[in-house]
Formats: sequence, C-alpha cells, structure tokens
Amino acid sequence: MRTSHKVAGGSAAVIAAAITFTPGWEGMDLTAKRDMIGTGHPVTYCIGQTDEFGKVKVGQKFTPAQCNELLAKSLPKYLAPLQKCVKREIPVKSMAALLDAAYNAGSGAVCSSPMVKKINAGDLEGACEAFAGWYVRSDGVVRRGLVARRGGDATRKGEKQLCLEGLAEGLARPSFLDKLKLFFLSIWKGLF
Repeated sequence: MRTSHKVAGGSAAVIAAAITFTPGWEGMDLTAKRDMIGTGHPVTYCIGQTDEFGKVKVGQKFTPAQCNELLAKSLPKYLAPLQKCVKREIPVKSMAALLDAAYNAGSGAVCSSPMVKKINAGDLEGACEAFAGWYVRSDGVVRRGLVARRGGDATRKGEKQLCLEGLAEGLARPSFLDKLKLFFLSIWKGLF
C-alpha cells in the first residue's frame, strides 16, 4: 500500500518534532512588532507569524497558548509543498529540519535547496551537511541560509544537527496498529 507522505511516521510526527524545535530559534513575541530583520518589515508576532491569519496591529497582545496554536496551524502549510518535492522517505527529524527551514525561508526556497536535491539523489547525510552552506536570495541580497543555525550553539541545535539526529535514528517503522489504520482508511476512501 502506498501512502501520500514521504516521511516515516507521518505528518503529525514531523509537525510535533518541529513544534519542539522551531520556537527555540524563532522566539515568542507576545506583543506584535515590526520585523526589522526580514524583507518588507511586516508586523510579526508569536512564533514568527506575519499576516497569514489576517492583519495584526503593532502592540496587539497574544498569550503563549495562542502562539503555540498558531504555530501548529502554520506548519502544515509549509509541510505540504515539502512532501511534494521530497521524493524519498526520510526520517521524521530530518523532515522536521526541512520544515523548520521552510517556515523561516519559505517552502519554495527549501524545495530548490541543495538539501532536497541531495535527499532526492539518495544522499541524506550530504543533505544534512548541506544546511551549513545553504543560502537564499531575498531583496536582491544573497543570505546564507539560516546563518545563526548552521552549527547551533551550546544551548540550541541547528537544522543540520536535527537532520543528522534523524539520520542516526533511521526510519520509524509503522506499528501493526498504524498499518491497520491505513488499511481501514483505504477501504473507507474506496467506499466514497
């Protein structure tokens, strides 16, 4: 039986891994402010949100629970394009590293990155290593990927480390219950 996702463990596992990783890099702004780092200087709030959930005014307040909920709603929008451009099954944490990069730089930039090219060529270790040299163009400027994240630091790991952890852990194998759920889901879809 063929599934639509390219990651062992499924989308929920990838999103769960990213939810534990992404806030450490993005931070959490409980008060909306102008983003002076990115392009266009949009109003930013919570965990890197801008205007995907409607207009927000500078000074508007949010709770940590609201911010976590918004991140959980945002990540699937970035994961869906990755699932289309990644042609091989990869470990959960490796896909979570790509998802975090997409959340920061955009899914299109990640899909055209050396990381995805190497994954699709069957070189997952090379893909993880490619996070260190990745760069994107924005506002006519070449920016080295997620510069602060390339090597991580003593308290926070970068995408490269997360990707390599995935490689070390390998592919998760679905349990009997997971296989049973997929079987009944395919029957259910066939009925309608």
